[in-house]
Amino acid sequence: MRAGKLDRLIDIQRKSSTASASGEPQDTWTNIVSRKPASMSPVDGDERFSTPETVSLEQVEFRVRYSDVVAALTPLDRIIYPALNDGDSVPSRRIHNILAVHEIGRREGLRIITERRPDL
Repeated sequence: MRAGKLDRLIDIQRKSSTASASGEPQDTWTNIVSRKPASMSPVDGDERFSTPETVSLEQVEFRVRYSDVVAALTPLDRIIYPALNDGDSVPSRRIHNILAVHEIGRREGLRIITERRPDL
């Protein structure tokens, strides 16, 4: 995988649950990979009427170099694009939910198919 094509930076986050002081479960997102070089290309767009609103979905493909951490991604994880700098907040429009992860070649790279709602 050529480095020149990896012109974007992404963060990959994993959801974890902890107990609050009152014992109630609390979900938090933690970075498992920060500022990973990736390429990005659109895959598909879709717009549907779902009661009572029109919902649009955009599928995006990210390609990254192979690593054991990224190969273990599941649909419970997510990608933040563009990668955040220290102190940035996470606007919803940057969140890409992972649909599938496919290996490219023999541990050469990974193809990550994501989906996001541009209207959020």
